[in-house]
Amino acid sequence: MEFSARALLKLFAILLQCIKLSAQVYNLSLSVEEGLPARTVVGDMKAVLPAAVPTSGFFISESRDSDVFKDLKIDGDSGIISTTAVLDRESRDKYEFSAATLAGEVIRVKIVVTDVNDNSPAFPAATAELNVSESCLPGSRFEIDGARDEDEGQYGIRGYRIMEDAMEETFKVEARSGQDNELHIDLILMRELDREMRGFYSLTIEAFDGGTPPKTGQLQVQINILDENDNQPMFNQTEYGAALLENVNLFTPVCQVYAVDPDLGSNGLVAYEINRWQSDPNEFFIVDRSAGVICVNKPLDYESQSFFELVVTAWDHGAPPKSSSTTVRIRLLDVNDNSPHINILFLSETGDPEVSEDAGCGECVARISVSNPDLWEIGEIWVSLEGGEGKFALKHTDEFVFALCVEGPLDREQKDLYELTVIASDSGFPSLRSMRTFLLRVTDMNDNHPVFEQNTYEASVPEDAPEGSSVLQVRAHDDDDDSGIFYSILQSAQEPLVNIDPHTGLITTVAGLDREREPRLAFLVVAVDGGFPPLTSTATVSIHVVDVNDIKPVFKQQLYNVTIQEHLAIGTCFLQVLAEDGDSGEFGTVRYSFSDGLDGEDTHPLFHIDPVTGELCVSRDVDRETGLVTFDLLVKAEDYGALKSEAYVHIDVEDVNDNAPVFNSDKYVTSISSHTQPGDEILSVIATDRDSSNCGRITYELLPGDDASLFSVDQSTGKISLSSPLSQTGRSTMKLSVSAHDGEGLAALTPADVTVAVLHTDHAPVIFLKSHYSFSAPEDTPPGTSVGTVQAVRPPNTVEALSYRISSGDPQDLFSVDAQSGVISNILTLDHESLPWVLLTIQAHMGPAPIYSSTYVNITITDTNDNPPVFTKTSDSITIYRNTPPGTTFFIAHAHDRDSGSNGRIRYALRPESHRFVMHPILGTLTLNSEVWRDAVERYELTVVAEDEGTPSLSSSLGLVVELEDPAPADAALAFETLFYQVEIGESSQSDTRVIQVRAHVTRSLPGSGLATSAPVLTYTLEPLSGPPPFFLQPDSGWLFVARSLDYESEPSYRFGVRATVRDGYVELTATASVVIIVRDENDNAPVFGRGRYFFSVPEGPNPHGLIGTVKARDRDSWKNGQLSYILLSDGKHFRINSQTGELINWMALDREKQCHHTLRVMVTDHGQPRLNASTTVHILVTDVNDNAPQFTNLPASKELRLQVWAGLPVGSVVTSMFAKDPDAGENGTFTFYLTSGRQKCLSVTSTSFDVCY
Repeated sequence: MEFSARALLKLFAILLQCIKLSAQVYNLSLSVEEGLPARTVVGDMKAVLPAAVPTSGFFISESRDSDVFKDLKIDGDSGIISTTAVLDRESRDKYEFSAATLAGEVIRVKIVVTDVNDNSPAFPAATAELNVSESCLPGSRFEIDGARDEDEGQYGIRGYRIMEDAMEETFKVEARSGQDNELHIDLILMRELDREMRGFYSLTIEAFDGGTPPKTGQLQVQINILDENDNQPMFNQTEYGAALLENVNLFTPVCQVYAVDPDLGSNGLVAYEINRWQSDPNEFFIVDRSAGVICVNKPLDYESQSFFELVVTAWDHGAPPKSSSTTVRIRLLDVNDNSPHINILFLSETGDPEVSEDAGCGECVARISVSNPDLWEIGEIWVSLEGGEGKFALKHTDEFVFALCVEGPLDREQKDLYELTVIASDSGFPSLRSMRTFLLRVTDMNDNHPVFEQNTYEASVPEDAPEGSSVLQVRAHDDDDDSGIFYSILQSAQEPLVNIDPHTGLITTVAGLDREREPRLAFLVVAVDGGFPPLTSTATVSIHVVDVNDIKPVFKQQLYNVTIQEHLAIGTCFLQVLAEDGDSGEFGTVRYSFSDGLDGEDTHPLFHIDPVTGELCVSRDVDRETGLVTFDLLVKAEDYGALKSEAYVHIDVEDVNDNAPVFNSDKYVTSISSHTQPGDEILSVIATDRDSSNCGRITYELLPGDDASLFSVDQSTGKISLSSPLSQTGRSTMKLSVSAHDGEGLAALTPADVTVAVLHTDHAPVIFLKSHYSFSAPEDTPPGTSVGTVQAVRPPNTVEALSYRISSGDPQDLFSVDAQSGVISNILTLDHESLPWVLLTIQAHMGPAPIYSSTYVNITITDTNDNPPVFTKTSDSITIYRNTPPGTTFFIAHAHDRDSGSNGRIRYALRPESHRFVMHPILGTLTLNSEVWRDAVERYELTVVAEDEGTPSLSSSLGLVVELEDPAPADAALAFETLFYQVEIGESSQSDTRVIQVRAHVTRSLPGSGLATSAPVLTYTLEPLSGPPPFFLQPDSGWLFVARSLDYESEPSYRFGVRATVRDGYVELTATASVVIIVRDENDNAPVFGRGRYFFSVPEGPNPHGLIGTVKARDRDSWKNGQLSYILLSDGKHFRINSQTGELINWMALDREKQCHHTLRVMVTDHGQPRLNASTTVHILVTDVNDNAPQFTNLPASKELRLQVWAGLPVGSVVTSMFAKDPDAGENGTFTFYLTSGRQKCLSVTSTSFDVCY
C-alpha cells in the first residue's frame, strides 16, 4: 500500500506538471470555525468548477501522512471536504492543498480556521513584587510584565484595570503597545508616598479580552515602600535644664537628651554632638554620641562662668544626614572655693609703696579693699595688719575698704624700710584666708642742690659735623636720695644749633654748623633734681667751631652746548668752563679735568682740558664721517680739599665739505622705445655723499654730449627723462654722462655713464612701479614660498605678454621670479649664516624685441635658530695634579654657533652640577672649586652643555674626563714649573705685549745623554687645540706674546697646550702643560640708542601724566661695561627719567597753550672705566584738550556793554561787533555765538565775530 501511495503521488505530481502547462486552474477559499465537532462539512470542491466540466473524481496533492489528512477528510469522488477532528486555530490556523480532475482542471484549496474566544488572558506569574521608594514623585512609572491571550483580534487582550477601588487615588494602571504589538502594563504613582504612614500596598490587576462576555486573568501585586531619609531627628523636649555644683568631678553626668527619627535603618539611627560654633567652644561639656548623656569634661568655676547654654544637635546616618537641635541650659551652684582677694592702692605720687619721712600721724599711706567672688555674705570678712612696729594702723573707712595710716613719727635715717602684712579671712566652712605682704619705703626730703663737676666746659667741633654729632658731656651730682637729675640749655641764641640729652647731659649738634656765621657757641646748662620743690644749678659751656672745606666749586653753567667744525687744527681751544669756590686759600683753588663718569681723554682722546683755565681744546683730528657726530663730556672742578662738582659739555661736530659724491654704479644700461614721449622717465642714477646737510645734498647734471640735448635729469632725484622726441634721430644707441655735485659744488671724481638702447618698434618700454624693492625672508622659509612681488606696467595700447626674469645678483640660484606675475620665491633653502642678503636685478620683457626695464630688489635673509652650538669634538680629557689649589682654571669649553644675535649667544653649564667644579656660564671656563687630593676616585666624568639663547633653545654636549694625577716626582727628568698656567689680559692689549712665561727644568740626566755635563737647551712650542690662537711663543725663552688684536666680545678665553723639548743625541725629553688665557672685557663699545630720535605725545592736563615712553640703548660690552644709566640733560622741570630703565616720566603738569613742544636731550652712559656714552634727542608733542573757555576780547572790565541805537535805522543795520578767542586748538578752539536772552532774531554769526543787528 505504501508503495502504491507513493506511486500515485508521483503520478499525480507528474500529472500536475503536465496539466499546469495547459490546464485551467481554479482557486477555492473556505473557512471553518475552530472548536466545531468532527465531521463538520467545510465545503465542496466542485463548487468552483463550471457546470460543463465533468467531475468524475479528484486527485489530492498531499500525502496520506500530512496534517491535511490528519485534520480533514477529502472525498475524492464527490469533492466534499469535512473535519475529522476538532480544529484549534492556535495550533494551526490554515490548510492548503491542490486537487486535479481527470479532465485536467486544477483546484487550489485554502481553508482558514477562524478564531473564537476560547482562551483567557494569562499573566506570566500569579503574583508580582515591587520595591518603590517613598521619594518617588507622582507620575513615576513601574513596568510590570503583561498578560498574554492566545486568541487574536477582538478576542485578544483589550485592557487592564485595578480591582480595588481604594487604590485608584494612589496607583493607576496604564497599558501601552510595545514593539511586539502586545499590551504592556505601567503602574503609575498618583500621589506622594510616606513609608512612615504606610509601608506596604497590595492590589490586584485584571486583564480582560474583547469577548462577550470577556474573559479575564488576574495578577496579585505586592508593593513594598522603601525608606528614604526624609525625617529629621526630633527631640522629646525643646529645651533641657540642669543645675550642678561647681566642684563636681570630671565626667559627672549632667542630663540626658533624647531624639527620635521615624526613618528605618541608618536613616533613623541618631547620634548627638555639641555645636561648638554656637556654644561651649572651650569644651567644658561633652555628650555621648549614642546615649545623649551630657557629662562634665573640664573643671568648672562658678566665679569665671556661672551659666552655660549648650546647643546639642542630633544627626541621623542618612545620606545626606538630617539634623535638629535643642538647647540645654546648665546653671552652676557656688561653693566656698575662693579665698578673699586683697587689693592695695598706694597713695604716693608715683604709686609706689613709699611714704615721706615728714608724714604726720593719721596721714593715709594706702587704700586697701577686699572682695570675695563666692556667694557667701561678703560682709563676713575680717581684715588685720601685722608688722610696722606700731608706726602704722588700719582704719575701716567703708564696708569693704580700709586705710593704712601713719600711727607714729617716721625717721628715714633710723629706718627707711618696713615690712607689712595684710590678712583677710572669710566666714565660710572651712574658713579661707589670704594675706598680702609688701615693703614700705620711707622717702627722703630734698635738701641738697645738684653740683656740676666743672663750672665751665670747653670743646671744639668741626663745622661739617653731621647732625647728632656728640660734642661733650656735662655731669652733676646730688647727695639727696632723689638723685634723678635733668639737664637743659638755658634759652639762648645758640639753642637751635645744639641739643642736650636731659638724662645723660650729652650735648650734640642739631643743625649744620657754619663757622663763617657762628665761630663760637656759648650758653648755660641747667641741672634740676627730682625733689620737691626742685633744686637747680648751672654751668657755662663754650664750643669753638673749627673751619673745614665745606664749599665745593660751582660751575656757572650745568650744561655747556658748543658746536665745532670737524678737522679743527690741533690745539684749537673752543670752550672755557668756569667754576667758583667760596672757600679761601687752597680750599678755594680750582683745577679742571675730565671726570671718569662719561667720555674722557682715555676713551676719546680727541680733546683735552687746561687744568688751570678750564679751556677745552682739540687734541687730535676730529672727523665727523668716521667718528661720532656728537660728544658728551663730563668735566670736573675740584679744589685741594677734594671737593668737586661736575658739569656736562655737549659738543656737536659741524660738517665741512671734505667728501665728494660717489655713484653707486658708474655704468647704467637701459632700453626705451622710439615712441617714448618727452617727459617719460628712463631710469635713475644714484650717488651718495658721506657729508651731511648742504655738504651732503647731491645735485645731478647731464654733461654735454651728442645726445645730451634729448634728455634731462632731475637735479634732486637723479631721474633721467626724455626731453625731445626720438622719431627723427634714427639712432639705435645713445650715450649720456651724468655728474653729481654736492651743495658746496664738489663734484664726483667719476661721472656715471648711461647707455640707452632705442628700440625702433611700435612698442614703448615697460616701466616698473618702483625703481627699488626691499623684502625680507627668514632663513627657514620653505622652498617655493613667496618673498615679495615686483610689478611693471605695459605701455598703453599694447597686447604683448609681459614677462619677468632675474638678470643678475643671484649667483647661487636661490630665487626665481614668476614670468607672468612677478612673484619672487625661493627655490632653495636659505642660509643667513652663508648669505645674509642678496641684491637682485630683475628685468621686465615685453614682446619678441629686446624691450626691457630693470629694477633692484634687496632681499634680507633674517636669522632663525637653526644651528645648535657645536663643539670641535664630542669628548675631551685633561689631567690635573691632586695638589692643584682650588680656584685654578684648567679647562675652557669652546663651542661655535653659526646663528647671530641671541640665537648665537652661548651659555655653558655642567650637567649635573658638581660641587667639585664650577663652570663659568659665559666664558666656558672650568675652575676647581674644592680640594681633590683626598678623593679616592681616579677620574671625574663630566658633561659640558652649550646652549644658545634662541627660542626654542638648541644645545650640544661635550663629554669631559678629568684625570687626577699625583704630583710629579722630584726625580722627573723634565717638568714644567706647573701643570697649568692661568693669566688674565685686557682685550685692548697691543701686539707684542708680553703675556706670561712658561718654564720647564731638567731635574736629572738620563744614561747616555750629555745633559749632565752641559747646560740643557730647551725648545718651547705652542700646540693649538682648535684654530691658531692670537698668541705666539718664543721657542727659546718660553715667553707668550700677543700676536694680533683681541676682542672679548668675539672670543672671551683661550686654551692651548705648550710643549718643552730637550734633545741630545738620540735622547729626547718632553713635557707638556696647559695655558688658559682669560680675556678681560674692557669698555671698548659705546652705548647705542635704538633710534636717532624719539617722538612721543602726551595730553595736557592739570596733573602729571606719569610714564610717557621709553628710550632704549644697548651696549655690546658685558658686566659693568655693559650696564647702562640714563641721564636727562635738559628740562628737568617737567620731565624725569628712570636711570635704570630709560622710562621718561612727566613730572609736572603740562599746558599746551604755554608750550606745545618739548625737546629733550637724553644721554646714556655705561659703568665701565672710563665710561662711554651716547645721546639722543626726544621730541614730546603736547596734545590739546578742551581746557579753555572762549573769552570776549573787546568786552569792558565790567563785563557789560552799553550801546546807543539811532531811531529809524533800517532792518539789518549792524549795531556793533563782538570778538572772542579760544587758545585751544582744532575743534576745541572753534566756537559759535548765540544770545541767551533778548531779541534773538537780530543775531548773525561768523566764525570769529558776531554782529548785533537791529
